[in-house]
Amino acid sequence: AEWMGYRNLAFSSRRMIVLSFIAFMLFIGIAKIFRDLFNAIDDGSYSWCRRLHNTLGVEHGQKVPGLIWIRLLTTILVWGTFAAFLIDAWDYSGGVIEHVRGYIINGFDIGNFRIVPGRMLWALLIFGVIIILSSWIRSQMENNWLRLTSMGPGARDAVVTIVGYVMFLAAILAGLSAAGFDFGNIAIIAGALSVGIGFGLQNIVNNFVSGLILLFERPIRKGDWVVVGGTEGVVKDIQIRSTRIETFDRADVIVPNSELISNQVTNWVLSSNSGRAIIPVGVAYGTDTEKVRDVLLKVAEDNDDVAKTDYVPEPKVLFREFGDSSLNFELRVFLHNVDSRLSVISDLNFAIDKAFREAGIEIPFPQRDLHVRSLPDNFKQNNDD
Repeated sequence: AEWMGYRNLAFSSRRMIVLSFIAFMLFIGIAKIFRDLFNAIDDGSYSWCRRLHNTLGVEHGQKVPGLIWIRLLTTILVWGTFAAFLIDAWDYSGGVIEHVRGYIINGFDIGNFRIVPGRMLWALLIFGVIIILSSWIRSQMENNWLRLTSMGPGARDAVVTIVGYVMFLAAILAGLSAAGFDFGNIAIIAGALSVGIGFGLQNIVNNFVSGLILLFERPIRKGDWVVVGGTEGVVKDIQIRSTRIETFDRADVIVPNSELISNQVTNWVLSSNSGRAIIPVGVAYGTDTEKVRDVLLKVAEDNDDVAKTDYVPEPKVLFREFGDSSLNFELRVFLHNVDSRLSVISDLNFAIDKAFREAGIEIPFPQRDLHVRSLPDNFKQNNDD
């Protein structure tokens, strides 16, 4: 432009290019600041971030719920502001920026559907804020408010989970309302969903309904020791679709809620934390059985984890059978806390082994009698030689 004699145009262009480059670098820095800020909040990098995690009830290693929507909204606003600045700087007449502003505020039509970007940004903000508020409310209910009531741990978990889903539904409805969604179309959407359910969503709906049954009836609760099919472990989380069980090998098993409703489930601690442990013991033939009974009862009496109250049966020794190689007994005891069942059984086995050795009671090896019906002729001849 300067070579052609348009010096003012050349000067303005150079100035706008330099200013645009400076603005671009500035907005890159602003975007990076917000990105690092959100990453620090999600990762709990600073002490105030960890305090925020504790306030919202976010466990270590988890992301802050709802923050992704605030992150998305911030990214749109930062780069939207940069685009508006760039258009305003290069558009001398101001016509383009007015058109863009009109599209953002008033929206535009796609077929019969009207999209208003301003409302959508507002909906993102409302949705993210309600999700974060929901996390804070759930944390306060779980750690403070519900602990002041007489509700049990299982009931508290159920209430907290239900409140979380209600708040999530409220966030969706509030976001759609802020975005200008016509709720008259819900009937059409419901019809479409019913068709989808008929074709391929039966399992999802089944698990969803089963999750509601689990939350209200509470046949299993968070922290219960359960056996489901071939899976045995502790219930870590009950979601609306599935339940997470942590096995004793520290493996997470995701079980669909429908299996917990339709199949047999063993819950060791549903009605009481106490439970029974059975220790089978075999002794050699010829052993004084009354002495065996007295030794086993003494071992049970000396163990502090064995319940000895009037509310549960006393430790009992049963002479079960005459086995192939041993006289088989069972020591049956009730425990204060069935969660320690495996360790108590191990302690009792150690104590029984020690007590038997001190009392001279033998635990036999398996024995078999061999009867020879006939021998080969060469074997008899060699034996005679």
